Amino acid sequence: MLLITGFRPFTTGLGLKLDHNPTADIARRVAEGSSSVVAEVLPVSYRRTKESFLGLLSTHQPEHWIGLGYAPHRTTLDIEAIALNLEHAERGDNDGERPWMRPIVEGGPTAYNAKLDLKGTIQRLAERDVSARASFHAGTFLCNQTFYLGCNACEGKGRLKTATFIHVPPMDCYLALESGLKHFIANFTNPE
Repeated sequence: MLLITGFRPFTTGLGLKLDHNPTADIARRVAEGSSSVVAEVLPVSYRRTKESFLGLLSTHQPEHWIGLGYAPHRTTLDIEAIALNLEHAERGDNDGERPWMRPIVEGGPTAYNAKLDLKGTIQRLAERDVSARASFHAGTFLCNQTFYLGCNACEGKGRLKTATFIHVPPMDCYLALESGLKHFIANFTNPE
C-alpha cells in the first residue's frame, strides 16, 4: 500500500497567502479509483502535522509514502534527496508557531538521504512527459518535517520502505503530473 499526502493552504515564507493548495487535489486524484493508494491532506502546523503524519503511518501501515508540497517560488518539479533534522521558521505556521533551529527528532541523525532511485524516478516521470530534477534542500518548514519523519520511519520497525518528497511548482495544468505520478506509483503497487 502507498500513502500520498498533500497539504492545506498556508502563507508562504515570502508572505503570499494561499487560499488553495493544489497538492491536496493532486493527491486525491492520483489515489482516486485505486485500492492500493490512499490520499490524505495534512495540516500546516509543526505540532499538528507531526501528530497527523505519524498517525497516518500507524493507521495505514504503508510500504511507500509520497509527500507533495506546493512551492509557489519554484519553477521546476523537485524531488528531494536530503531531509534535515531541523525545523525553523521566520514566518509562523498556520498556528503561528515559529520554531528556531529545533530538531524534528531529538537525538536523530542530522540528515537522511532519500531511499529512492532519484535518477530512475526522474526517468519514470519523463516517460509521461513530466520534467523533474533532484533537489538538495527541502527547506525547514513542514515539507522537510514530513520528509524527515518519513525517512526516520523507514529506519524503524514499521512497514515503510521508501519516503519520497516532491515539491510542486505552479503549473497551468496538473494532469500530466498526475499521470506521471500514477506511472511512478505503479512501480511500487504493481511491480513487474
